[in-house]
Amino acid sequence: MRERLKQIPPVPRVIIGTLVTILLLSVFKPAADTRDTPQHYDRVRFVLADPASRSPQIQLFGRVQSPRAASLTAVVTANVADIPVRSGNRVSEGELLIQLDDTETALARDRAKASRDEAKAQLQTTRLRFNSDKENLALEQKLAQLAANNLERLASLRGKKLVSQIQLDEAEEAKARADLSLAQRQLSLSDYRNELARMEARLASAEAQLKQAEMDLARTRVIAPFDGTITNVAVAPGERVRPGELLISLFADTELEVRAQIPERHLPAVRDGLLQGVLTASTILEGRTLPLKLKRLAGDAADARGGIDGLFEFTGGVPSAALGRPITITLTLPARENLLALPATALYGLNRLYLIDNDNRLQRTPATIVGEAMDSGQSLLLLKAPELHGGERVMITQLPQAIVGLSVEPQPAPGSNADTPSLAPEESDPAGEGQ
Repeated sequence: MRERLKQIPPVPRVIIGTLVTILLLSVFKPAADTRDTPQHYDRVRFVLADPASRSPQIQLFGRVQSPRAASLTAVVTANVADIPVRSGNRVSEGELLIQLDDTETALARDRAKASRDEAKAQLQTTRLRFNSDKENLALEQKLAQLAANNLERLASLRGKKLVSQIQLDEAEEAKARADLSLAQRQLSLSDYRNELARMEARLASAEAQLKQAEMDLARTRVIAPFDGTITNVAVAPGERVRPGELLISLFADTELEVRAQIPERHLPAVRDGLLQGVLTASTILEGRTLPLKLKRLAGDAADARGGIDGLFEFTGGVPSAALGRPITITLTLPARENLLALPATALYGLNRLYLIDNDNRLQRTPATIVGEAMDSGQSLLLLKAPELHGGERVMITQLPQAIVGLSVEPQPAPGSNADTPSLAPEESDPAGEGQ
């Protein structure tokens, strides 16, 4: 045997020896001591289900706005002369905001006034000419008649060879001139109404241009249209502005309201509350709780995503708030029956709760969020759970591995109405394995 082993190369010999040693150790090793491992149950807290009539509250996020916010623009082309106000200043109705240079508009006003005076004079001349034409018409008619009579007499004498042909021709020429002058006078009188209307229209146009020039001159003074606060000054002294360019913006700070979007699922309750007048709302602004009132729902939902905007007004006096300031609103909806008030940790996903049965195992039940509520400074979810009638143990601890049938060690939540003693499953209970 030794001879045969010596014939094996050294490396295979080492490998074979190692394998034999490992095999012998695994066969003859001593048995390890065994002991039972106690089963572990997750310790969870619970409260007793207490369905009751409760008023849901929803949190809305809105911004301060004003129904009267104006952006004043330039009406004339002019240079900015003076700006006595700054952004953030409070102004009164009629107060000067911006003064534009009025030199050019004053010259335009003077030109319009001269045109008006000229048109007025032309109208007066037209009336005087009419009166003169009426008085001269009889003379023109008389001269025409005399010329006709003279022509007739000379024609008779010419037949008797008593006057020359030249005299007769001159009489015919005088008769033609008299008839032409009479016709022109009659035309002038007939056209008087048209000429008068034309002169009156020219005067009216000149007066309108003068009024426009005076308005442009007045608009070089940009004044506040209402009491409010300046939000933006878009120009500086010396800058040249043209019609339509923004000068200054302000809003009526005594008529503030808050615009906030109301989610689609709460709209039916909000509409009912508006009709019944039972909605209440509040916000916290600079450390103060301010009451609000929902006045109306927006008529335009073009910018809404998943709801419609509601417009709230301050009922306890308008605060000093900047336009566009974000505000959180707590809106209290009408009371609903059979609602549960539970902490947010009781909800799994968005639509289920876990109950603890008599064997301290978890059972799942559906639930629907209808709002929130405040209880002793704690924010609670208000849930609609049709399968709960009161007294059931609702788990309020978040377990990542929560599944139906999982054994737990329940304990009542501090300060809750759950006075059921904590019962842990017996360690020998075979049903607790691997749940």
